[in-house]
Amino acid sequence: MAIHELIISVSSRTQSSSAISMVLNANGKWQNVKASLEKYIDDNLVIAEGLIVDFEDFPFEGTGQAEWVEERILGPGRRDYHRQISSTAIGQTTEIVLNFNIFVNPNKTTKTNRHYEIRDLIASCFKIGTQIDLYDFSNNDWITSLQKMEVRDIITDRTIPDPDFLMYSFTVIIAWLEQW
Repeated sequence: MAIHELIISVSSRTQSSSAISMVLNANGKWQNVKASLEKYIDDNLVIAEGLIVDFEDFPFEGTGQAEWVEERILGPGRRDYHRQISSTAIGQTTEIVLNFNIFVNPNKTTKTNRHYEIRDLIASCFKIGTQIDLYDFSNNDWITSLQKMEVRDIITDRTIPDPDFLMYSFTVIIAWLEQW
């Protein structure tokens, strides 16, 4: 018996007629997580604070800038499987690692602590326990929040020695519940 036949055989014996769908719903799609985080960063750091942000996968040229923040999803963190999160779904708590690198050109600022000021703006938006709306961008719904993602931990909070820039790195763990 081939492996795919075995899986089908086992799953047909273990699931009833009201079987759990194994298709990712909107809160299991990483495209929604990435777009929701970018919306939160744009609303809170770009629009509210006037920071220039280099969003991952968008063209950006920082050469002429006095300062900017580089945002990157570094990858997944832990995943904790949940056998039954509701009467019709299973899922997992999923973590991602979100990093901010701050760049300040010392020749274009009069403040030697400007990278710390930007760090403080980012840290105020990403405190442990901060709730971030997860939207269904995959279905063009930019208004209805599916659930909240939560900042769970700060894992990097330090300056980065560099001869050309005042630099700072701030990295957080963000978690949410995927379900299918």
